[in-house]
Amino acid sequence: MRMIGSLLLLIALVLPAHVPSSSWAAASYEDSLKQLAEGVTERAAKAKKQRLAVLDFTDAQGEPTPVGQFLAEELGTQIMVAGELTTVDRTLIYSTLKKMQLEHIDPAHAKTVRRAAKAIRADIFVSGTYTDTPEGLQVTVRLITPKQAQSISATRTTFPKTGPLSTFFKKEDPPPGILPAEKPKEPTPPPGLGTYRNDAYEFVVTSIEQQPRRVKLDATVANHSSRDLKLLCHLQNTVLKDEHGNVWHQTVEENREGLCTRGIELSPRRKQRVVFVFTQPSDALASEFTLSFHEQLPRRDASFTIEKLKLETAPSQGELTP
Repeated sequence: MRMIGSLLLLIALVLPAHVPSSSWAAASYEDSLKQLAEGVTERAAKAKKQRLAVLDFTDAQGEPTPVGQFLAEELGTQIMVAGELTTVDRTLIYSTLKKMQLEHIDPAHAKTVRRAAKAIRADIFVSGTYTDTPEGLQVTVRLITPKQAQSISATRTTFPKTGPLSTFFKKEDPPPGILPAEKPKEPTPPPGLGTYRNDAYEFVVTSIEQQPRRVKLDATVANHSSRDLKLLCHLQNTVLKDEHGNVWHQTVEENREGLCTRGIELSPRRKQRVVFVFTQPSDALASEFTLSFHEQLPRRDASFTIEKLKLETAPSQGELTP
């Protein structure tokens, strides 16, 4: 009888462990979320930070995604439910960042970061990234102080791609015997009116406008390298050439704050607008241009051209006279 009792006790201890796998997945997700929230709370309390601004998480390439937004909302809710710290309303966070034209929380924009933190009364920013691994989503969360816009602490947790996250990774299989139709790949149209790209940056002409006795060219420069970028061009040798062979030059007075007199500095993945103003040679009339760009930095004495830059409306002779 004693042996039978011991056997029954052993069975009773073993049976509860055989719960459905879905229950384990849900518990594992909740445990991961709780672990991440506790790690953030502990580090924020240690740094004596009370009010947190939780930003959308990004993928390994630094791009915002629906998964990253979901994880950020989940983390913020979990921290708020715990009741030890407060979180800033996410709508307020992003409306403020948009108003201040702040795309990244980093040391290169520390002054603007401090202004944004003051506007939303945030003691610290919470920034997260995730990496898709065979074990699940490895999530790393950093606490960034507004004072220097630098990370002061970090915590990491792995989430299973099941439970609440399964909807983001669910793949629907086609019915048996039916192969999924392949969509024809359409070439991606180039951005803007003309584009030049190298290993360090991308230069995109977005508009070209005829003004009295001059042409204004708008462009964007995006740093897609992993290093800070300083771009500078040569004023006199960066010109427009029209379809008649006339050369439109820049002047210091018209371009005192421009790319070829002061240059621009960009941190990785940052983009900035630049404006060029070219003066009309004599009574030249033109509707199509080629930009000849003479680079000083980062490639000394390098050059490139962007052709077939057309005005939206060809100017008349009367429009050229002030």
